Amino acid sequence: MKIFFAVFCILLLSLSVSANVDYSGHVVIRAIPETKDQLELFNDWFSQTSSFLDFWFPPSKVNKFVDIRVHPEWYNYVIETLTRMDINHKIHVANIGELVRQEQEIIALRRALYRGKAIDLENYHTYEEVMAYLADLANTNPIVSTKVGGTTAEGREIVQLIISTDLSANKPVEFFECNVHAREWITAATCIWIIDQITTGYGSDPEITDLVDKYDWKFVPIANPDGYAYTWSDDRLWRKNRVLTSNDTCRGVDINRNFPVGFGSPDGGSDSPCSTTYRGEGPLSELESNTIKDLIFADRGRIRSAISVHSYDQQWLSPYGYSTAYPLEYAEMYRVMEIGVNALTATYGTQYTYGSFANALYLGSGVTTDYYYEGEGILHSYTIELRDLGTYGFVLPPDQIVPTATETWNGIKAFVNAI
Repeated sequence: MKIFFAVFCILLLSLSVSANVDYSGHVVIRAIPETKDQLELFNDWFSQTSSFLDFWFPPSKVNKFVDIRVHPEWYNYVIETLTRMDINHKIHVANIGELVRQEQEIIALRRALYRGKAIDLENYHTYEEVMAYLADLANTNPIVSTKVGGTTAEGREIVQLIISTDLSANKPVEFFECNVHAREWITAATCIWIIDQITTGYGSDPEITDLVDKYDWKFVPIANPDGYAYTWSDDRLWRKNRVLTSNDTCRGVDINRNFPVGFGSPDGGSDSPCSTTYRGEGPLSELESNTIKDLIFADRGRIRSAISVHSYDQQWLSPYGYSTAYPLEYAEMYRVMEIGVNALTATYGTQYTYGSFANALYLGSGVTTDYYYEGEGILHSYTIELRDLGTYGFVLPPDQIVPTATETWNGIKAFVNAI
């Protein structure tokens, strides 16, 4: 027992799970602007890119909450300003650093207990671990293959996993891209869990077998490899990719603001390289966005649905992101979103809302979902924002991976069967 404990401690201490950036004392404040002046304050803060204020949920409209990560040095100023302007607010996350520390401990513990396993579906995994799992799956399962869609600026492969009983049949495609925002770890974990459900369920589960016989399933589990790797090595809350920009002190482009449809709209993205929503120098300027574009184009005319998986806020969203206008086919989109959400909620009672991206969430210009719909003509193009409602935000504990993935998969199956 003593030997095991000693080995375990060595494993625990030697594990480099994350993050040189220390978020001790950082809080998330949830505030609700109830007047235009109050909303304008948050818009001003949002436009003034700063490492001291990071909007986890940006300002959008009156009576819609904002979530702001606040550096300890700015805490008093923020609280005094909110109080002075009579803005309703509360501490939503009391210490982000503690959440990150707890997450690291759980990841390390599960690694020590489950080492030797191909992949632990109840844990988060590094880019290298995910790629090894995908390669192993392709080598051992006859209905699985992989495709390298492209390579990032730092040389990492952007890999698509394909589940198909017959690649030559050119069946309709269900397409998923996950973890385009680096800090949203639950998205890759959810897609990996769904991949496992499909590949292990084929031939034994009648519903899954039917879905695989009818359609090809294609996943990009980590659409932003460089950013994702950086969340493990340096900064758990990094969002963008890691390219150099015109500003020597600020790196990265928000890949989900880099697509042509709506690119450069005055709202929904930033032209500042220091912003977390920096759109880049031009549409499709990034290797990651070009890779996604090419993967979608390769199956043009076959893609039945395209899902962009994000977190957090528990929403199922249709186009448009760059405009509050509704697509012509919105009634059909609403119908299938309702079916998907009802099936998701029926699993554990998790409450989701649904609607168009800009109206239900906030303005987002140059997002993948708008490109899939308007640029590629894919009617059923959606963004799904996974758990939670902000209690943990982007640092969702590993014990929520399976319930999140389970309810999401139930919603997706109902949605796919309804279109």
